[in-house]
Amino acid sequence: MNNYLRNKEYQKAKESADAAAMHESTKNSAKMWMLRGNVYKAIYADTSKRIRDIDSEAEEKALDAYINCFKFDKDNIYKDNVNNDNVKSNIVSAASATKRKAGFYAYNKEYDKALKCYDLLEQALPYDFDQGMKRQNITKEKIMFEKFEMYKSAGNKGKTVEYAGKLMDLKYKDVKIYTDMVRISLTDKDTVAALSYIEKGKLLFEDNMSLVGSEIDIYLARKKTDVLKDKLKAAIEISPDNELLHLVLADVYRKTGKFEDAEKEYLKAIELRSDSEPANYNLAVLYYTAAKEWNDKLNALPMKDPKTKEYETKSNEYFKKAVVYFEASYDLSKDKDPNTKKLLRQISLRLGDTARADKYK
Repeated sequence: MNNYLRNKEYQKAKESADAAAMHESTKNSAKMWMLRGNVYKAIYADTSKRIRDIDSEAEEKALDAYINCFKFDKDNIYKDNVNNDNVKSNIVSAASATKRKAGFYAYNKEYDKALKCYDLLEQALPYDFDQGMKRQNITKEKIMFEKFEMYKSAGNKGKTVEYAGKLMDLKYKDVKIYTDMVRISLTDKDTVAALSYIEKGKLLFEDNMSLVGSEIDIYLARKKTDVLKDKLKAAIEISPDNELLHLVLADVYRKTGKFEDAEKEYLKAIELRSDSEPANYNLAVLYYTAAKEWNDKLNALPMKDPKTKEYETKSNEYFKKAVVYFEASYDLSKDKDPNTKKLLRQISLRLGDTARADKYK
């Protein structure tokens, strides 16, 4: 096997490695597994597609071989690097290659193959002697998260729920776990589970507006907005300077048609934190909606109706307020939403503010 590898006769080296892995006299040999790992590492690392095509699973087989090398290393020859065969370094390289391979499989929706890669990576973790895998973000927690993603993508709800629970127990810091489980629960019409995930998520991500928005929508759908309002008001009594609580309460008022209450709470949130992008944006939406409503009333009036001037004034009044807060939110936003930019130009042109409109061409 080693001679074939040295001479770059990779097909023969592979055949020899496969036979040795099955043979009674060598299948428990740490050295054989080390050499087998080197064969498959050479295949997947070669620059020639012809060589890489010798085995489409070379990365996984290399990692599996190095894992077995350490498993059968009874005398700690490879663990202690007695022969300087660099198996410690090679297992890290193979783990990194297998991680990339898992991503390739996931991209091609070959979820079972991706999951097998993550199973191998889990088996490799005890042999991360010098923390090389950890430095490449190959950890127990990260693998668990990737498995959660794979099971979710594969539509395996049972396993998705299981791994979500494991990650939540570990307090894994990725809000997607919670937002995804909320979405899955709502798809199943299980609002109790959805609210439970929201509550757990808010303990780690209290200012995440996706979780907050989902909670509001659930209470709205269940016609229990009074319960949510009471919860928020009680929380505000305890923490009156928490701008997020005012922002959420404002959202509830806005979605239930309480314009003045919503305006008051948005303004309070902005007073407490002027750089709150969501508060500025949502207040702008409140004013913009009001402006559109007055404009619709205006358009519905018959010609020369005495209310024309009043409705036009009201519409422009709210458009003027909307543009101020849209601009503030746009300036605060990292993403610079093109839809907000377009809206800023449209409103500015409507109001005859060409200088402002020119900023948003």
